Amino acid sequence: MAISARIPAGVDNAGFVPELWSVNVLDAVKNNLVIVPIVDHTWEPELTKGDTMNVGVLNTVTATEVTIGTEGVIQDIASGTKKQIIIDQYFEAPVVLDDMTNLQSQVSLRGKAEIESAYAIAKKMDSTLADLFDNLDNAAGTDGSAITDDVLILAVETLDEADVPGDQRVWVFDPSCKADLLKITKFVSVDFVRSTVVPTGKFGDIYGAPIFITNNLTVNSTGNDGAYLHKEALAIIAQEKMRGDFVRQPLKHQITINTTALWGVKEMRGTFGVHIKTRKS
Repeated sequence: MAISARIPAGVDNAGFVPELWSVNVLDAVKNNLVIVPIVDHTWEPELTKGDTMNVGVLNTVTATEVTIGTEGVIQDIASGTKKQIIIDQYFEAPVVLDDMTNLQSQVSLRGKAEIESAYAIAKKMDSTLADLFDNLDNAAGTDGSAITDDVLILAVETLDEADVPGDQRVWVFDPSCKADLLKITKFVSVDFVRSTVVPTGKFGDIYGAPIFITNNLTVNSTGNDGAYLHKEALAIIAQEKMRGDFVRQPLKHQITINTTALWGVKEMRGTFGVHIKTRKS
């Protein structure tokens, strides 16, 4: 509702009623970034130089019956194919502020720029892992359809049959999956649920594995590519982790705030994950 009038009528035009700019601004809305912390970082400390990490792959052998007087059949534990994690993701997010604006602004734009630059890189790192979900060996659910209990049970059964360890498994879903789960009584009733929701993207536990909710998933067609996976399904090596630079350019009267990262991702064990198609992107 507009103000009807002032007395004296000219106080606005005469400059007696100021307009103010708040030091508190509306920060940009950000996705929950949940994937990088839940995948395998085992090889990260080893890659100090070079652009490729080669990882040997072992295989199981078969026991044979002893035949007296005959040597046993020699078994080969290393007939698998090596995995290569290639460091080929190199991204930056520079933000430039001119000196005049930096001096005159009532908001600490440099601090805000540092946050936004770092977030852009963190989101990209998460996205490169999300892109691997549809490469997993197993799949469940139908694109554009609701997640059901049968889909979840199939995913658990699939990993169990592949001898995937029961610990360090997680679900990575989008908000449409959260809404679908809220309609399944046994996942929301106090008779079944013991854990509480925490504001970090984590949304309780189902069948012994925590659920993480994020909007930063790869779009399939109608829905997104979610996953049920063990930590060892995917790996990341960050050769340069979120390097922050502050560069003053006095002749241009400006400063550049930049975040840079160099990393590589790889599907290490395709059988250790299930690609789950979600209802809505």
